[in-house]
Amino acid sequence: MKRYTLQPMGGIGAALEFAWDPETGEVRGPDADYVRAVAAEGLHNGVATGYPYPTVYPITDPLRKPGELAVLLGNLWLLPGELAEAYPVPPPDNDIPGGART
Repeated sequence: MKRYTLQPMGGIGAALEFAWDPETGEVRGPDADYVRAVAAEGLHNGVATGYPYPTVYPITDPLRKPGELAVLLGNLWLLPGELAEAYPVPPPDNDIPGGART
């Protein structure tokens, strides 16, 4: 289980602290409930908007797929190296759910 401390975009507010195991999907720590809620919302929606805006990424299992969790958290938090590296490459226009454009 890897521990993360994410700083907020813009540097205003408290850091997001949690431990996460992408193999099991387990999340622990002070902000685990928030991370689980963000993941549940992304899963419910099935997609999330991320960089480069307004790219739409499919969300199918964010607590087991680092790239999906990176998209969900990267809108409000600065991603540490490991999560930043997992950020997905934007899909080609033809593969974007709902026909959205980048």
